[in-house]
Amino acid sequence: MQYTSANSKASAVARMYVLGGRAPEPLGPGAKEKRSAFEALGTAIGMDLVDVRSKHRCAAAIADAVGVEWDTGCWSAGDTITSVGINRLVDAVTMAKVAHLGPEEASELIERLLAAGHSNDDRRELMPEALTDVQQNVADYLARLSEPGPLPEDFGREPFAFRATDVRFDDGTWRQKLLEVEGWIRLGITLDDSSPQAFDASLAKALNLVPTHAGNELLAALALLLEEASARRDEFLQAMEQTAEGTETKTSASLAWAASWDDAADDDGTEPSGMIDARAETWPIQTFIQYARDDELDLSPSYQRADVWPTNYAQRLIESILRGIPLPSVIILEKSEDRGTVYEVVDGKQRLTSVLRFTGAHPHALDVVAQKSLEWNEPDLPHVFETDYPRFKEIWNKNERDRLTTEMERKNHFPFPLRSSETPDSPNPLVGDLAPLREKYYGEIRDLTIPVQGTPRRVRYVFEQAATYKIPVIIYKTATMAQIHEVFSLYNTQGKSLNAEEIRNALYHRLDLMRGLLVMGGDSTDLSVASFLSDDWGDLKSTSEVLARYQFGDVGYKRTKVLSWVAAALLLNDAGKDGITRSTSAHINALLQRVQADAGDPLQRSTTVRDLMLLIDHALDAHATVADAWPKRFRSGNDRGTGKWQELRLVATLVALSAAAVVLDDQLVDRLEDAVPAISDSAARWGKPVRNQSKEQWRWIGFVVSEILAILDVDPEDAHAALVEQFGSSGLKLIVDHAHAPEGYVRP
Repeated sequence: MQYTSANSKASAVARMYVLGGRAPEPLGPGAKEKRSAFEALGTAIGMDLVDVRSKHRCAAAIADAVGVEWDTGCWSAGDTITSVGINRLVDAVTMAKVAHLGPEEASELIERLLAAGHSNDDRRELMPEALTDVQQNVADYLARLSEPGPLPEDFGREPFAFRATDVRFDDGTWRQKLLEVEGWIRLGITLDDSSPQAFDASLAKALNLVPTHAGNELLAALALLLEEASARRDEFLQAMEQTAEGTETKTSASLAWAASWDDAADDDGTEPSGMIDARAETWPIQTFIQYARDDELDLSPSYQRADVWPTNYAQRLIESILRGIPLPSVIILEKSEDRGTVYEVVDGKQRLTSVLRFTGAHPHALDVVAQKSLEWNEPDLPHVFETDYPRFKEIWNKNERDRLTTEMERKNHFPFPLRSSETPDSPNPLVGDLAPLREKYYGEIRDLTIPVQGTPRRVRYVFEQAATYKIPVIIYKTATMAQIHEVFSLYNTQGKSLNAEEIRNALYHRLDLMRGLLVMGGDSTDLSVASFLSDDWGDLKSTSEVLARYQFGDVGYKRTKVLSWVAAALLLNDAGKDGITRSTSAHINALLQRVQADAGDPLQRSTTVRDLMLLIDHALDAHATVADAWPKRFRSGNDRGTGKWQELRLVATLVALSAAAVVLDDQLVDRLEDAVPAISDSAARWGKPVRNQSKEQWRWIGFVVSEILAILDVDPEDAHAALVEQFGSSGLKLIVDHAHAPEGYVRP
């Protein structure tokens, strides 16, 4: 059998493992060969390369041993050896091996080498099964549901990850793949896998189809269910992202995921309710207040939640109204009762409750005040409550054993003042003509004059008169209970809030910087969004691949957030005397605001943005190359080091490697591989911030960056200057200058 060179890098690398007698490993991120492949190839000719730190040095040593030329065509930028270089080594080692074998052994070796990298799975990729649109949808969703990541509590067996190309319909393997992800789709029955016919019949039953239905009709229904399951998985993953911030727990996220399936099952069992009579109007705030006073506004129908917004949420809503920001529609059910017309609030309860609390017009509050007026023999108490709430509090505290706390005010729907504080993370929007309203109750400001849609008006004009500021209202008439349930479920389903990353993308999407981060992270798969990255996409595409391997999902722009955080840490240099105290989100926004406000900012140029993307990509590829440097506890979920990378630790290490890369360029990987033992030893003692405050997190990032740069022998001043020269600004010195070792850290 005649030997020929490999026609792909994957095949050439597979031959390296065959020659060394080792189990093959897949290519790394960005189609990069692993160091173990060179160790294996060296073994084939009696070389021990374990102590040779760099892949480049390993390859050069092998080339020298077999007498082949090792020139610039054998490697490319970063730490990648080219297909030309690998084939040159593999071919030379093969010839050296064959020269010492008999004809039969030589033929057997060549046959194994030619087959290497061309398993049955590989042949399927080269000659894929032709799929219909429905089949392709099923394959894509099945593969998506198999991706690694957090699982709900009591989920059952963890799916084994596979690709869409592994899902085949000609041999029925799609059924096994469906069983693999069965936990995500909550069919309600156990699928019968005793035979293909029994499997399809049980699946049809679960999908409410006639058991005899098969083929595309069965797969079409399955595709719809898998799409729904994928969306619910995304919601669960988004909730799990909040566990680090303390706003969610795995239990609450799991319960919400399970409840979403239960709600869907309830909705599916509801008979269609027929046509609904509805109209759209706009009402001034005065109308809602008057209906509430006249007991014609029902804020608490049986299907509504009983909770009340925290006071700071309510304050922000009132601030929005005072600034003229339009509110979302309120959904009303108009009902005729013996006492007259009643307006039942289907959606918008929290907004209306906030308005009624602020103006001292909430019916429950007025009832409590009327009762206390009789108990305390204070006939003027209702008037004091509405016009001088601070005085009302004094009277309450004089007559009641329990003082009137904020929580008691919230439960009684009593008034609240506007916000007074202002922090770097939360600037007060009441500025200019609105500044006098700060820290005041409605009774104290109702006669103050403010601009309302360009016209000077008293504050009470907005809340007590037929003002030009109005709230959109959708009014349903003569609806049955089934229709109420249907409408309420519809609006709750559609009322998903945007997270900070989604809002940021919308606000700054016109910037090349925002679009570049979005595409490079893989949160947008449309390269035309950032076409200026096209020429370098062969390198840049590895970023999303690594982030996926680090288990950052493509939901809610979380990958974009990581990259944006790194970019802002590297390039934003403004802060107060105490260093960076902003939240992550505020710091990222500050960079984007700077770029947006200055047409001359270097990051307004697509070429500069491209260079920044290449720098971060280079750093992330290097980060993935030295996996042994990072302690297993840097990843969450288990003790094997295979869970999701913790966001703060990834950002800190990635900022450090990006800063090193701007100085070391192509030498980064070699320097990093040499430093693996030192980094591993140091990282094992880093700990983490004791307090989850923004200032402490930035100090910890600065500490980690300083440690890694010192180990790599990179002067932070040199890196700072290089960043300024290339990108026009640098935040590196700011971070390093305010570095602070975590509590308990002991230097070696």
